Amino acid sequence: MNRRSEACALVVSTLAIALISSQVIAAPQQECVGRYRLTLPGESDIALTTVTAFHEPQAANIRFSDGVLAPLSSFIYNGTFYITDAMTRDGYNSLVDTMKDRVSASQNKPYEEQRLAALPVQDAGSYAWAGRGGAAFYTFKGGKAVSFVTKSDDKREASADALDVLMHLQARGIGVVPEDPGVCLPGLFVKSSQDDKTRIVGTTYRLKMHPDVLIFFLDSKALKNQPKLTSRQKNEFVWTSEFGVGKAVKLHGTFPWRSVKLDGREGVGSFGTITRKDDSTDYGYLVTVQGDPDATTDTPDLLLYVERNGAAANGQTPVTADEIERIGEEVAASVKRR
Repeated sequence: MNRRSEACALVVSTLAIALISSQVIAAPQQECVGRYRLTLPGESDIALTTVTAFHEPQAANIRFSDGVLAPLSSFIYNGTFYITDAMTRDGYNSLVDTMKDRVSASQNKPYEEQRLAALPVQDAGSYAWAGRGGAAFYTFKGGKAVSFVTKSDDKREASADALDVLMHLQARGIGVVPEDPGVCLPGLFVKSSQDDKTRIVGTTYRLKMHPDVLIFFLDSKALKNQPKLTSRQKNEFVWTSEFGVGKAVKLHGTFPWRSVKLDGREGVGSFGTITRKDDSTDYGYLVTVQGDPDATTDTPDLLLYVERNGAAANGQTPVTADEIERIGEEVAASVKRR
């Protein structure tokens, strides 16, 4: 091959590599988590509740469809949601029938506090009930089975809260970001402009074209009884204690803490090399923003974490440290209050 041919081949090769790399951000996906919206750098899978958890307690019950754990995810809005797209409609109907039998059988209990009571619902396919300590419902929305539980010593209050959530719950398609006020969960939307009692909504995404890239965003309502960590303190705590990402994390830079904004709010960002328990290395980009429970408007704690998990690359070449940092910066810049 002569030099001209070699040069042409090099150009073609370079363009091909650039094209492959650009596909990570070629088709951005709009998403929403809690009361925020963000832009993902490509089509993504979402970690959901396992089917097993609908029938019996299961540790680490939010996972991707291939079983990869998403331990950071949390579906809490005025109660706790379980959400899955892996349950058939027949399986869901069986779940409801089992609960109806339990409610019916409880009527034979000797004490009122031991009995469960069915609650009136508008949707014939949904089922709600209440008992001592709280209320709950099952529903099927947009191909997803949903369980919701809210705990309270006040049975009437719990029942009202559960029925209010069910009444305003609707299915939400992939990439659909509602304009109405409310709270986004994976594949779901609760339309509401009222103050939230609790909101700890965190969703984990995995890029389809680069399954080694995980993106987690958390919208957590700031409450007065919570520890008031600064953005810097929270950032340090996450790396050293909360996530348990590996046996060691080395942050980059002489002064690794940088100023990063989420939705125009000042926060702290950092980027580090992660040493896994098997001594392999990966990378993570983290931004934390301190909430304010005393603010006149809802000012929640926010957290964005973008991580490379090279073990999940499925034979592909894992993305580089620079690409993880770039993805993190671009997602951070896209975060906006809906």
